[in-house]
Amino acid sequence: MFAPRGAQADGQAFPLSQYASSTTTTVCNTNPVITTYHGTVVVEIPITTLLAGHEAEIRAAAAQGLSPHDSGSSYNSDITLTVSVPEEANLGTSRAKSTSSMLAYTWFSPNSERTQVTANIQFKDLSWQQLLDIYDAEKANPGQHTIKVQVPYAVGTTDPTEATRLASEQVTVTGKFNFFTSSTTPAQVFNFDTKTLALAESPTDCFASAPTRTTRWVDEEDGRDLQPPKTGPNFFQAAGIPDYEFSTWELSSDRLTGIYKYKKAFGTLPVNGDDPAIDTDFKIGTDENPPTQKEEIHAENKDSLLTIENVVHLNDLRGGRIADLLQKYDETPNAFDDIALKNAHLGFTTQITLPAQLKFSDPSAISVTGLPQGFSAKTVAINGQTATVTVDFDNPDQITTIESLKDAMAGLQGEAVITIKKIAFADSATADADYTIDHLTQGVISVDVEKQLGVIVIPGQPSPACPPTMGEYDTVEPAEPRSVLGTVFDPPSPACPPSDIPFSAGWRQPMTGPSAGWDEAPLMEHPLKYTTSESHPYVTRLSFKPGPTPTPTTVTPSVPPTPATQLAKTGAITGGVLLLAAGTSAIGAATMRKKRS
Repeated sequence: MFAPRGAQADGQAFPLSQYASSTTTTVCNTNPVITTYHGTVVVEIPITTLLAGHEAEIRAAAAQGLSPHDSGSSYNSDITLTVSVPEEANLGTSRAKSTSSMLAYTWFSPNSERTQVTANIQFKDLSWQQLLDIYDAEKANPGQHTIKVQVPYAVGTTDPTEATRLASEQVTVTGKFNFFTSSTTPAQVFNFDTKTLALAESPTDCFASAPTRTTRWVDEEDGRDLQPPKTGPNFFQAAGIPDYEFSTWELSSDRLTGIYKYKKAFGTLPVNGDDPAIDTDFKIGTDENPPTQKEEIHAENKDSLLTIENVVHLNDLRGGRIADLLQKYDETPNAFDDIALKNAHLGFTTQITLPAQLKFSDPSAISVTGLPQGFSAKTVAINGQTATVTVDFDNPDQITTIESLKDAMAGLQGEAVITIKKIAFADSATADADYTIDHLTQGVISVDVEKQLGVIVIPGQPSPACPPTMGEYDTVEPAEPRSVLGTVFDPPSPACPPSDIPFSAGWRQPMTGPSAGWDEAPLMEHPLKYTTSESHPYVTRLSFKPGPTPTPTTVTPSVPPTPATQLAKTGAITGGVLLLAAGTSAIGAATMRKKRS
């Protein structure tokens, strides 16, 4: 006979929309400019009108002596009305007033976000016959026997586009009647139709007469804009800018220009770059003479083998920007407390490139000596015409702070010597031609620097969070709008107005500190790379001079050949001439000059 609990009963929906309405108003704040929409949803339903569509079922239940509830039990609601607002809005304290003797009380159940509230309306603890008697008495004048529910709401914004959007949003009202034939019978559920109401009727444009305010984000050191300035009726928020941290702010005397000032997160570090701080000794030797550095070197002949020694003064690698960094650290070590290092490389690379007319006759004849403890050659190789040596720190994982970097740098002492032997002249080498040997030594200190910006500081939040003053039971206090996010340039939020006057949304000060503008305190990362190069690399020039021309042997035709002459024709005398040529035609010279870069 009866439907299961919660089942939808057939029949025409109760026309709730005929009994639901709202009142709205706009409140403007001028500094900052805030549009606040206040509204109150009013639902007033004649109870006998609601029950008229179920009168037959009620009379049948009364005839059977049934009651919708057990005395003293915890009841489910008989009538519910639900008001929903957009997520940006906030519901205030709802009120309900009944003028029907059929109703006992109403309680409200808002959701946790306070964007939806349900009025739960309960019949008195009477039998259906008793309720029917009241119904018959009240139905002659339904407008005098109602349940009136009032739900206030409010929403504020500092953005003109958002204000326009919010004004077009809707508030919805729904409801249902739960008909319990008896306390042990599941309810038949009769849903009402849905009423939609404009969140703001005829809203006021609070931004129309607002002055233009300019917001800038600048480098506090040189005053340059870190991003383009913005203008609008209100100031904009601080921005998170890579490699910068928020420092302070400034408001112009006319209060129309707000300036956020930032400082470089890694401002204590010298900028990346190269310094000509290395002075190497590039030496060349021959079979007959040890490696030396002088302006002119002579090879005995084309078959001479050359030896190169490149002497790197390791102290030079500690010069330039890295020296500046370590000096700053010594002077103000606390400035580096929040800086961490990783992926460190400390060392140097030397490349020696031969011209096509020279060659490495033995690729294994290359060595590195004199490296300090903790450093080793990672690459020692000859590839074609180029020899490469790379030296690096053995334990880069130990370098995690500026102090540990300083300790590692202190190990760069003494001289490292790169020796390459058995460099020969190629067959293509010719006399009276200059050949150059290019060489470059470059120190490298590279490391990834990390800096955890200071935690975001959450200031006090002055708010017009004025608790409503309880008046008459059916008096509705204006809802308290959610506070909007202000800026550091805004004045304090105003004191609470009288409770029966709609007020603007309050504003709270934004989070400040080095991480202002970021959703959370960021970990800044910066690739640091300092290089040192040779201040005046040497360019070596090698050349060969043609040897003396041999004197030809004249043979007199009138003299018959002798056995000795015949021997010469077989090569003995010619061989003597070749030996002379070999001894005199391959004399070469090597000269060196300094070239300043």
